[in-house]
Amino acid sequence: MNNYCLPGTFEAEQLLVCEVLTPGGNWSSYPPHKHDQARPSQQSELEEIYYFEVSGGESGFGYQRVYGTNERPIDVLAEARSGDAVLIPHGWHGPSVAAPGYDLYYLNVMAGPGPDRAWLICDDPAQGCVRSTWDAQDIDDRLPFAAEENH
Repeated sequence: MNNYCLPGTFEAEQLLVCEVLTPGGNWSSYPPHKHDQARPSQQSELEEIYYFEVSGGESGFGYQRVYGTNERPIDVLAEARSGDAVLIPHGWHGPSVAAPGYDLYYLNVMAGPGPDRAWLICDDPAQGCVRSTWDAQDIDDRLPFAAEENH
């Protein structure tokens, strides 16, 4: 992940921007998480847009999942191709899935009404335990992508 416009990296009022590079056949933005309620030091209220680019020309694709709560339902499984954007107004989102053979790039742009510019997330309790397994895993040797492979 490249943090271009997050607190501590770029001066801004509300805007948060980062990019994610996902090698083909892998998931990112996982475990599913949300940031749609203002909860001091726990969760920020942010809407988000994912803008996608996919390797492989017209045949390249990936998927983005968004789902809500009983109180705020939303149910999206969007196919993402180069130039597509997915709006995430609220709810759990993730994973972002890069189809095998097609590297996935996405730009995350977030903003919200809160007085503090913070990116505080809450993992879906049903899948959040996955985060604790990462320290024992090797980093994919395809990362970071070489400059000529960037999308």
